[in-house]
Amino acid sequence: MENLFTNHYIISKKITLIIFITPFILTLIMGSFFIFRSTENFGFWLLEENSPIELLTFIIFLISGVFGIYTIRNINLPLEKYAKLFYIVFSLFLILIAMEEISWGQWFFHFETPREWSKINGQQETTLHNLNGMQGHSEFLRMFYGAGGVFGVLLGFFNKFKKISAPPVLISWFLIIFCHAVVDYIQDRVSISVRYDFAIVKTSEFIELLIAGSSFLYLWLNFRTLLKHDKNIIKS
Repeated sequence: MENLFTNHYIISKKITLIIFITPFILTLIMGSFFIFRSTENFGFWLLEENSPIELLTFIIFLISGVFGIYTIRNINLPLEKYAKLFYIVFSLFLILIAMEEISWGQWFFHFETPREWSKINGQQETTLHNLNGMQGHSEFLRMFYGAGGVFGVLLGFFNKFKKISAPPVLISWFLIIFCHAVVDYIQDRVSISVRYDFAIVKTSEFIELLIAGSSFLYLWLNFRTLLKHDKNIIKS
């Protein structure tokens, strides 16, 4: 594993370890806020709409999407057409999610939701993920992302898809995202307690932060590999 990341992704063993354990540490920190009554309110405040975690999630998603599109368009990466198309579509989706996080600017400019749109939106916001039918079912999207990430790691075993495969070090991020989504799905059908159920629902905001972080790391690590590969071709 060490040789894979120092030689293939050009990062040290220390950085590899930090990337791998970061989601566990962040999850423990977030979970600790809900263990004690004295810090519970602070934990819920962090997860509220327009609070630090959601704002940070927006920033990371936006930076990741712009970074992905800029790199594909302006740097000559050794990529097949299908891989370039995948990275562009993936990056565009990151920008889409970023804009959804801030209700397409409604956070900042406080404009009113169009009346007809408000009628079909569960939170009366200018968002897609709160439309009737999707509102309250975002765990399926998070579950899909987590499972997709694990599948992306497995793609690394096939040379044809290696350039779009997910770095194995991100498996910890994907598993936490997937497992939380599964628990959220079960909680919707089997209630344990009001307090527990509320905590699961609210911590989905934290999981979105992990999705944003893993998306950025996915692009950053893969582009490092591609740039190194391109330089080696030029040298040879």
